[in-house]
Amino acid sequence: MDSFEPSHTLQESNHKKRRKIGDITADQNSLTLMRWRSESDQNNYSKKLIEALSRINSPATTKPRAAGQVRETADRVLATSAKGRTRWSRAILGKWKKLRRHHKKVKKAANGLNRAGIVKQRMTRRLPAVQKKTRVLGRLVPGCRKVPLPNLLEEATDYISALEMQVRAMTALAELLAGRTSAGLAGHALS
Repeated sequence: MDSFEPSHTLQESNHKKRRKIGDITADQNSLTLMRWRSESDQNNYSKKLIEALSRINSPATTKPRAAGQVRETADRVLATSAKGRTRWSRAILGKWKKLRRHHKKVKKAANGLNRAGIVKQRMTRRLPAVQKKTRVLGRLVPGCRKVPLPNLLEEATDYISALEMQVRAMTALAELLAGRTSAGLAGHALS
């Protein structure tokens, strides 16, 4: 009977540890969600975004803007404001640095078909629905293609709340610029 008692105590302590770890993870998730929703973080991101966009749009740059340059700049500023705490922010910043170093295009086959791609495509058809959706979600969140499901869900919730903040900032910026443009047009029409 004495030998059974210590193992029972061990099970209880393991159960308590698991519960504490789960509580810590839940607290971290709530902190990351609150981080992206706070007023000060929104203001800091908006300031950094306006500064970065004005650098792109400055008269000193002689080359014309690329179509996706505004989006890339907004994503880079968002990743910088995450301070590398998340996998997706490190992936965005790493991708940007890699693209700056290597401006090489990937060579494709002449007919566009690739044997490895065909085999991979056949394998993905056989996956259960949950795994297919997990794989799609992993592709949507930067840097999370091969991440386990619990980590993927954490990264996805953080990335979604960060994107919501980005949308709020860009909407406010667009409204500000639209108001300035319409006021400028109205003032020009009156004179």
